[in-house]
Amino acid sequence: MTQGNAVSIVDATIALNRFGLGARPGEIKAMAGDPRGWLIAQLTPEAALPAPLAALPTTKEDTYAFVQWLESLGLTGDAGRPAQLYREGKPPSPAGGDAMAKGAEATLSVEQSYRKTFLPRYEAAVEARFTVASTTDRPFFERLTHFWGNHFTVSAAKPESIATVASFDRDVARRHATGKFSDILVASSTHPAMLVYLDNVFSVGPNSYIAQHPDVLPEALRSRMKGINENLAREILELHTLGVRSGYTQSDVTSFAKILTGWLIVRPDRPETGQGETGLFHFQRYAHEPGEQTVLGKAYAQPGLDQGMTALGDFARHPATAQHIAFKLARHFVADDPPPAVVDRLARTCRDTDGDVKSIMISLINSPEAWRPGGAKLKPPEDYVVSAVRALGGPPMSGEQLLGLFDRMGQKPYFASGPDGWADVEGSWIGPDPIWKRIEWAAAISRSTATAGVDPAGVALAALGPGVSPQTFQAIKLAESPAQGLAIFLASAEFQRR
Repeated sequence: MTQGNAVSIVDATIALNRFGLGARPGEIKAMAGDPRGWLIAQLTPEAALPAPLAALPTTKEDTYAFVQWLESLGLTGDAGRPAQLYREGKPPSPAGGDAMAKGAEATLSVEQSYRKTFLPRYEAAVEARFTVASTTDRPFFERLTHFWGNHFTVSAAKPESIATVASFDRDVARRHATGKFSDILVASSTHPAMLVYLDNVFSVGPNSYIAQHPDVLPEALRSRMKGINENLAREILELHTLGVRSGYTQSDVTSFAKILTGWLIVRPDRPETGQGETGLFHFQRYAHEPGEQTVLGKAYAQPGLDQGMTALGDFARHPATAQHIAFKLARHFVADDPPPAVVDRLARTCRDTDGDVKSIMISLINSPEAWRPGGAKLKPPEDYVVSAVRALGGPPMSGEQLLGLFDRMGQKPYFASGPDGWADVEGSWIGPDPIWKRIEWAAAISRSTATAGVDPAGVALAALGPGVSPQTFQAIKLAESPAQGLAIFLASAEFQRR
């Protein structure tokens, strides 16, 4: 092999593992001629949704699923307490007598009914996400959609949000993965899933018409829609745009929260009021706080919806946002402590291109620091399992199997504990118990997939190329069985890192 060919094989391995989701058999050789071109070609929108994702419920179905479940239990009259009822596991006390007396539902607690209703659709969403990731021909694009889904987290850990996580990922992270950052920010901030997850649907300006005339609201909403809720405003500033150390103040959060009052979702019986990309966003002027608001030293006096849209545009283009996004991308794709030169390069591209994600990612691809051999990043559990299934060529896994596995490993998809998403540094994933869980699974899947004709050393080379150390390669070769050889490969430090 010539030196040039050796370099291209090394780069192909890096492209597939560091930028992608792991190599499938034959992929390293197939794209070794132009690894960078292979990556750049994936920075285009999808021509169509992958079939597993297209088969999931629609955004409208997801948005109103929780309300429909409440209605089925007769709980809509107690709409202020659904999460509390769920967590307490108490049986409902429906208005109207024996609304729960029919069928098997009458014997179920709220929590049991919740699981029966939503667990199958959550399992289907997780299975679809995994199937696409483990079989895609565009793994770099897929990694980028996962990045944005984590950056703009909506989590099923909040009961009201369990049905909306997949449609949010589909509408926001996938649709805008390689477009303008300002577009993905607006799409996220106006999506019904985000508005519900961060409670903005209950945010009312203290001087708005609704606040002054609460009798116009249904009785069940009066206790919740009493004033501003700062959750969405705070997370947009802290997590989605400027970053926690950018210098904004509590006063900025409060003023921005007032700007976002009235950002609600359409009522199911009023679809004609829908706005935004999903047609489910609704600006309710009667809930909006009137008047000028000042954020980061700038006065926003625009009327109605324009006030918030102008502020989002300014935050998207703020230099602190460029630095924040650049750092997170560099940390995700290059190293936990990314080289400052890479961060500065990406931030400069972000500023120069008005937040064009494709241009930012091309700057990353063209960064020599991103192509240094060696695994600088520990794969989180989801990436680890996806890359293993890609390397082995299967097997397919059901949503039920995946949830059990990822629950043991500590990273159930769409189930981050808070709006800051999953941690992107190895300190959150390394330790005796988490690593042991991986080794246990590696042994189990190796036993179930190994046959007498499997060559574990060949599988390792096809997945990691020259990234397999001589010591690991020798251990695989000396294994007593194909299953043991595969387990050694999957448990190796080289495979667990990218």
